[in-house]
Amino acid sequence: MSINLRPLFESDKNYYEVIDLYKKAFPEAQYIPTWFLRYKLRKGKMGFNILYAHDIWIGLIYITEYKDILFVQFLAIAESYRSAGYGSKVMDLLKGTHSEKRIVLNIEELDQQAKNYKQRVKRKAFYEKNGFSSSGYRVKEPGEQLEMLICGGNINKEEIEAMYEKLFGSILGFLFRPKVIKI
Repeated sequence: MSINLRPLFESDKNYYEVIDLYKKAFPEAQYIPTWFLRYKLRKGKMGFNILYAHDIWIGLIYITEYKDILFVQFLAIAESYRSAGYGSKVMDLLKGTHSEKRIVLNIEELDQQAKNYKQRVKRKAFYEKNGFSSSGYRVKEPGEQLEMLICGGNINKEEIEAMYEKLFGSILGFLFRPKVIKI
């Protein structure tokens, strides 16, 4: 099972399915505004990729890099391909092609009162099975609080803040700066 990433372009035959998956798979609070995403794509700042297993579209991933940190902002496998090992293959691909980098990502914190609590537990178990552990930080973004997981090392508050500033730029970073909380 060969997984590859292809940059998202409006001309891709699966473009609308990718956008639909993006909107269905993540809470509205996590959306990157469409205008900002298009701006980044137009400026050549790649990172939003379509996932293919051979030539079959299986999902999406949005990654950014900051120094020796690979930040997986979004990863979603299309519903018809879930629980078939594709998510683990994507994680293996990232760890193999970025072996010199620490990989970080955020997940919804485990809140027993949340409607999707079981899904959150399953998601965390998936990442732990794939070598991730708690970074020791939570990130409070507008509308939600997330737990940051890491694979391949540790991360500190200053690096997290700098990573977000690089992600959004200085102006948007100032407006959307998440609060980093030590657990």
